[in-house]
Amino acid sequence: MFGCRKRVAPEVPALQDVPPTKRQRAVEYLGLGPSETDSHTRSSSPSVLLRSDSSGGARPSLSSSALPCCHRGDVPTHMLLSILSPDDPKGSWTAQALEEISAALRMYPFTQHIEKRSAFKRKLYEILPKIIAAAGKEPSLNRACFNLLDEARASGYIATVTDRKVLVEAGAWRPALAVTTGGFWRAALPEIRAASARLYICLAEHVQFYDDFMGKHPEFWDKKVFEQVLAQMPLLIDEFPHDMEAGLWELYTGTIEMILKTIGFFLMFWTNTHNIHSNGFEYNICQLMPLLKSIIQVVTKFDGQFGKEISAKARGGVLEEIVRLCGLLSQYVNYKLEENTGLFQRRSSKDSVDEAMQLVNFLVRVLMLKIPTCVSKADSAAPGSGAMPADERQIDSEWIEGLVDALHDSTEQTIVPNQVLADLFRTLVDMPVEEQKYRLESLASLVPSFIANYQEQLKNNFVPPMLQDLKVVLNAVLQDDTSMASELLDEISFFPCLLDFASKRSIVQSVCEHHRMQASSSDRDPIRLVVPRDNVLDGVCSSLNLQDQQARIEVPVEIEFRSGYADDNGQELVDEGEDQGGLRRQWLDRASRHFIASDLFISPSDDASHLATSSTTGIASQRSARGSIFVPSPESICRCVQDDWEEQFELFGCVLGFAILYKETIPVHFGHNFLRSVFGLKTASEDLLPLLESVDATLHRKLVYILGGDYKMIGDTLADALEQSNLPSNFVINESHCPELVKTAPLKPDGETIDVTEENKEEFVNLLLHRVLISGVAHQVQCFRRGLLRVVPEHIVARIGELMTVKEIQLMVCGIENVDVDDWEKHTQYDNGFTPDHQVVRWFWEVVRDMDQTTRANLLSFTTGSSQVPSGGFRFLQPELFTIQKVAVEDRFPEAHTCANTIDLPLYSSREELERKLLFAIQEAGDAFG
Repeated sequence: MFGCRKRVAPEVPALQDVPPTKRQRAVEYLGLGPSETDSHTRSSSPSVLLRSDSSGGARPSLSSSALPCCHRGDVPTHMLLSILSPDDPKGSWTAQALEEISAALRMYPFTQHIEKRSAFKRKLYEILPKIIAAAGKEPSLNRACFNLLDEARASGYIATVTDRKVLVEAGAWRPALAVTTGGFWRAALPEIRAASARLYICLAEHVQFYDDFMGKHPEFWDKKVFEQVLAQMPLLIDEFPHDMEAGLWELYTGTIEMILKTIGFFLMFWTNTHNIHSNGFEYNICQLMPLLKSIIQVVTKFDGQFGKEISAKARGGVLEEIVRLCGLLSQYVNYKLEENTGLFQRRSSKDSVDEAMQLVNFLVRVLMLKIPTCVSKADSAAPGSGAMPADERQIDSEWIEGLVDALHDSTEQTIVPNQVLADLFRTLVDMPVEEQKYRLESLASLVPSFIANYQEQLKNNFVPPMLQDLKVVLNAVLQDDTSMASELLDEISFFPCLLDFASKRSIVQSVCEHHRMQASSSDRDPIRLVVPRDNVLDGVCSSLNLQDQQARIEVPVEIEFRSGYADDNGQELVDEGEDQGGLRRQWLDRASRHFIASDLFISPSDDASHLATSSTTGIASQRSARGSIFVPSPESICRCVQDDWEEQFELFGCVLGFAILYKETIPVHFGHNFLRSVFGLKTASEDLLPLLESVDATLHRKLVYILGGDYKMIGDTLADALEQSNLPSNFVINESHCPELVKTAPLKPDGETIDVTEENKEEFVNLLLHRVLISGVAHQVQCFRRGLLRVVPEHIVARIGELMTVKEIQLMVCGIENVDVDDWEKHTQYDNGFTPDHQVVRWFWEVVRDMDQTTRANLLSFTTGSSQVPSGGFRFLQPELFTIQKVAVEDRFPEAHTCANTIDLPLYSSREELERKLLFAIQEAGDAFG
């Protein structure tokens, strides 16, 4: 796995004319004597990557008797122990003796016959410190000493904490590093140099987990030593096969983890508060970046192939170590950027900026990894999922934010290339929304500058290709959770074309919910409105204290309906039922229809100001209201029809405010000009004529006809065209089509005496448009907006105006008129024994499908309290989905619980009976609380 490792047995003089010692006899018995180099190769399992060896190629020489010895079974322990005796009577060691011990370790690994190897291992650890010390005094022993230590690691003799402790205290890393310095070893094979790094990392396991905070081994973490090891670490990554299977990749993740841990604890040792000041530690992390980038490349490649096949621990462990290292690097670089005294004054500011820039870009690359970070504990044991808490696999958003803030003060360079961010968002598109949210929050400080590069296109409501994937991710996250960084939301508000309507609605509703929660937490009691069903506005202005121009409604509002019946004492009864949202929803619906039934509002498309009135409830006919656009009547008309018209407009503004605040809908479609003015949106003069089309299509056609001069084609004059279009021939306007309310008003001073001509007809049309759409309703708008601001804070109203178009505001407030039965059925839940396949349930949906739109709206009003479908469809019903609940009787009518959007449906014996009783309930009891 780590590549081949070539060792050459040193040439040593043979001992002649000396009787063989016990050691020499053991060498001969075990077959460890010198012979020609053979091609014997050992390929060990990579299950413990830093403690085993899969090297191939030439190995140190063994005698021809070695292999047969291995196959005869285990050897006597005393023979192995004899190998560990010095070959010099004075107790000194030769290179040949060390190579013979290495060969013995290779041939008789610790994992075979562990009980018998224990005595051999104990003796080995008695002599290893002496051998290491001898190598330190005699450089010629370094090569053999390194071979011995590396073989001990590969053969399983360096496996426990105690093993590493002994070797670290003996300085075992020094021979390992000696092979990469000077002479022959400077040109050593990559496999040899990789082995030196492997041994250092193996020893580092003891230091980093047990001694790092105590500072026992500063020489082990010496900066020059570490840089020497760091230079060899890429060789460990280079040894990875280009093609491998999932199981092998799972084992190789251990190597990556150990490399990252070693780097991390090197930084941790030197950057703790005591050391960084007392020792003057300084390190340029740019030296780490090539290695870290190569690790990211390898992880990206193989995790993409095998991520879902390997264990959760192996997959997540790599990311956890990357994240821990990122935290250390971020802390260290931020410290250097902020430090203004001592050592860091000597550093070039450019170096610090370069470090921060490279680190930010590396953090962005980490966010591209598709390893899960948001996995529940129930899923953590599954292959490819996470096994640890999410925060151990997620970089802190403050890391990037802190670096970016410091860089903004230090450089004008682009921190992260636009293409890199575009690639990142392209990667995020296919991730689960939880992963998208975490990564988007981490990038919050980079997104505004990324967007700013394309602000001219965005101002023209065009989203360039580089931002398309960002738009997808933004909307997915916002529709799931709007608790994103407020700074990012503020930046996006300037470019609403980046957001879908559903995202804009989610943002508005989230802000409103926050405001409601603050109001609910106050000690003040809610405002309780007790109103009769046949006059839902009775006494409401007084209860809401609209007489006080400065009063705001900052507490919840609850509704009670008076039943219209009295008890034995003559006291009027109140409908049973607590307002948990359903009664308020009913009241908003009825109050809205009451206003549009009055002469305070007109529907220009109907060319009249009245709606038919229900003979039973006294409220506007729902049929007449549906599909119509409503705008305030001219001020002169309002003054004629109602003395308290200003207060009534203010009250209607409160109703709209309650609908926005409580995420409800009302059955009124306002003219776009009116909504624009209410939400503070300016309208340019050139936009008035197109705007008129959505308010009064008939008048729009007439004015286009006059301006275009098409009447000339049939031989008519301008005067003929004005007369045929029922438009005045001079600069005046008739502000009502009701004869008894007609009032002529001049469009300009002395307008009654100024005729409309070909030369001034454009001025006439502009003045007429301004009068109809702007000035003629300005005071009504002012009163209406004052009521809205009593309920909804001005900053929320402003946010709505910034985010949404007029059409989107209307859709959010008014919902959808047409009832889609398929969508309704899809987002319905069943209770008390009902299922979608129950016969009564199937009959119910058959009956609903046979209804016309008006009857469906009546059914929706009966069951939920509102005749409007929420703007996002039935899945956005508040506070819960529509529910059909079984009632185990047959002789009752259906009953509704509007607070829970629930209908109680008895077990009818036929479709006809269900239809008859359901329609009766809608028509006769549709306004009652069930």
